[in-house]
Amino acid sequence: MIEPINNWYKKLWTKIKLAFKSSSAYGPFSKSFIDVKALYFREFKILPCVSCITKVDGGKIYKLIQTKKFGKIKVTYQYNHYNWLQEKTEFSETIVQLPNRIIVELGPDWADIYYSPTCYSEANELMQAFKNLPTPQKEVAHEINIISLNNGDLDLKTLEIKPTELDINLYYNDDFKEIDATIKDRLSKEKDKGIVLLHGLPGTGKTTYLRHLIGSLKKRVMFVSPSIAGNLMNPEFMDLLIDNPNTVLIIEDAENIIMDRKFSTESSVSNLLNISDGLLSDCLNVQIICTFNSAITMVDSALMRKGRLIARYEFGKLDIVKAQALSNHLGIDQVIEKPMTLAEITNPTEKEYEETDKIEVQGFRRKEIVMN
Repeated sequence: MIEPINNWYKKLWTKIKLAFKSSSAYGPFSKSFIDVKALYFREFKILPCVSCITKVDGGKIYKLIQTKKFGKIKVTYQYNHYNWLQEKTEFSETIVQLPNRIIVELGPDWADIYYSPTCYSEANELMQAFKNLPTPQKEVAHEINIISLNNGDLDLKTLEIKPTELDINLYYNDDFKEIDATIKDRLSKEKDKGIVLLHGLPGTGKTTYLRHLIGSLKKRVMFVSPSIAGNLMNPEFMDLLIDNPNTVLIIEDAENIIMDRKFSTESSVSNLLNISDGLLSDCLNVQIICTFNSAITMVDSALMRKGRLIARYEFGKLDIVKAQALSNHLGIDQVIEKPMTLAEITNPTEKEYEETDKIEVQGFRRKEIVMN
């Protein structure tokens, strides 16, 4: 056993050096530093069995373990972070060693139990206790989850948003009322799929409507930037979707994602098709909302097929009567004499930049000198 143990320490030291190099924020105490299976083998010289449970409250489980209900504990590692918005320290990850050669690794909403084959009953007792401490049910209607890159891996960052109460009849033209009802009806259904296309001039209310829509949904909503949306079929993205089924995916400024494949080699239409109506769609049940400013004629026709498309709508300027009614409702003293966007109505004193307002940039003529 001498040689394998020596090799293990060599690999451990390599991990330590890599951790210092790759994680300036946490150094060797980054969450990827400790491999619990390797830790277990080092402590007990046997490979562990592993039992996992999710959707449990890791913080409450840790408090239960601290009561020594399962025996004396030894905390091997703990990682927490400070939430500046809520001004409190939040539980993140802990590794605890219990009697009978058991190690428990806890996350915010999961627990992994490592144990020897002879300790199955003790591990099962822990599992039964942990399942009685589920994560609290969160109201997801007022949250949006931002998909971001974290050290090369995709991660979800949850942000609370203030729902926007809108009178659809007041803020939008009459033809949008039916579209709004269709969108809300389909997005409220469980295990559904499909695409919503919302486009129009900037300032016509697309983002305002999205805020209102998110506040009315009971599903998890994930926001994807166009740069990440091009990788919808990457393994990392697929893992994220598999872990979050029955989700609404929002892609703003999605021109490059939905552009007709005849016009762009960078179009990611095939990825959208696979997620929304391919073999994977029946398992993932993901509904996708794409917003963009360009004309609908630039959208790939495959996205417009019946059965795949939930709804599409072009936001435009409010007609004079509608614009005046909205202005009066908002208490803005102005006389509307032409169709206007929501941005124009709500910001009447802002300067409108025309072509004549552009700043002309004077260049410099390059002078070439020939050396004889």
